[in-house]
Amino acid sequence: MVIEYPEPAAILQALPLPVGVIDRDGRVIRANPLFSSVPDDLLSSPDFAAFLAHVREEGAASATLCTGPDCFEAKGRVVPGPGGHVVVALVPDRDGGQGGCRLAVLVGIIRAATAPTSLQETLAAVVEKTVALLDFDAGAIYFVEKGGASAARRADAGLYRLYFPDAIAVGGDGDDWSSIFSDGRARYGEAYLGVAHAEGELGVYSHAVVPVSLPSGTVIGALAIANSSFHSFSPLEKETLEAIGREVGGIIHKAALADDLAAARTEADLYLDVLTHDINNANSVAMGYLEMLREEVAGEQSVFAGKCLSGIRQSCGIIDRVQVLRACQQEPTLRAVPLDPVIRSVIDGFPGASVTYAGTGAVVRADDLLPRIFENLIGNSLKHGGAAVGIAIDVAAENGGVDVRVSDTGPGIPPGARKKVFERFFRYTRSRPGQGLGLYIVGTLVHRYGGEIRVEDRVEGRPEEGAAFCFTLRSG
Repeated sequence: MVIEYPEPAAILQALPLPVGVIDRDGRVIRANPLFSSVPDDLLSSPDFAAFLAHVREEGAASATLCTGPDCFEAKGRVVPGPGGHVVVALVPDRDGGQGGCRLAVLVGIIRAATAPTSLQETLAAVVEKTVALLDFDAGAIYFVEKGGASAARRADAGLYRLYFPDAIAVGGDGDDWSSIFSDGRARYGEAYLGVAHAEGELGVYSHAVVPVSLPSGTVIGALAIANSSFHSFSPLEKETLEAIGREVGGIIHKAALADDLAAARTEADLYLDVLTHDINNANSVAMGYLEMLREEVAGEQSVFAGKCLSGIRQSCGIIDRVQVLRACQQEPTLRAVPLDPVIRSVIDGFPGASVTYAGTGAVVRADDLLPRIFENLIGNSLKHGGAAVGIAIDVAAENGGVDVRVSDTGPGIPPGARKKVFERFFRYTRSRPGQGLGLYIVGTLVHRYGGEIRVEDRVEGRPEEGAAFCFTLRSG
């Protein structure tokens, strides 16, 4: 007996669901008649494109896809062969798309809420997206003010700003608005409201106010929407609105904390700017008078004046390091910097030091903080090795990068301390003054420029003959 199998095209036409074959460019190359009922904007949506990409990556996948009131459970599988085609079946949701639409609304609002960078932008995105996706005419969102006595209207959308009060009392005094905060209960109105409205506007018929809460249940705000035509809220709509309040609460709280942190940083920067400016001015005046005093006195008094000057210069150095550390926290804007003039300028700043340097034509990716690396390394060698210490700077361009070696003939660094010398406040010897920030700044700047740094013996195997700081910089 010979069994005759139907052609694939005939099978496709007979399927009771929308089924199509889609090529790598997203074009429908074969489909059954039911596939033409699928909305065009669903097939051209970013969500559908992402679904196809996921199918091609995994070989098979499923997802809920919605456009307007239409939702489908999409199932896809890659067709074996060189074409890389995908067979897609679109199954309408059993609940008429309502469950899928609820998910789509939540996903859309969460996406809108996570994109902005400030609390105000987040609040505006939530209320605007909620009004748009649920097809209402107006909306507002409230956020509990510091102190917790009231919630202010922070963003609104649509025509009915007169309906939404500027602020809501958070304390439970019995009215419907305050119960949202005191009891965490949503409020729904489905009758005409006699509120003021502009000529030509219809007023407000239906409205809903739901709490915006954290996962702990703490209410931090309220989301309100309103419509100019009568609307009866279905159980699913109420569930969706209240889910929005729960889901966006954490996002809004995080945005509020980020705003508070940014404000605190701005305030701290202001105080620090005032302190560094005024302290530097005071130090400059004090050093000027002390220099004059040293010229007028002699003996022990001159020694005391010199020590005072040394202490004030140390204070200036601390302020300078703080300013460098603050600059290191900012996003770098790197550019091509010739290395040779930087090194020579730093060496000129240590006129009494014995520094050997042959020069280089290397260009590196860096910014205005680059000289601080060499200033701190030379200063570190002089502090620990004394004025007679010999310092050598060697530069070699290799493998698309620039290798730099700053070595000295000082006492060296113990092997056990070499991994820690770039840590903040670490001092590998207590015999010399310092705050343990110089080498920390060096390491921070090298990493800022995309390089690595290490410490080794100047002469391999003989740590007592000096240390060598070796680091890389990216070619410019």
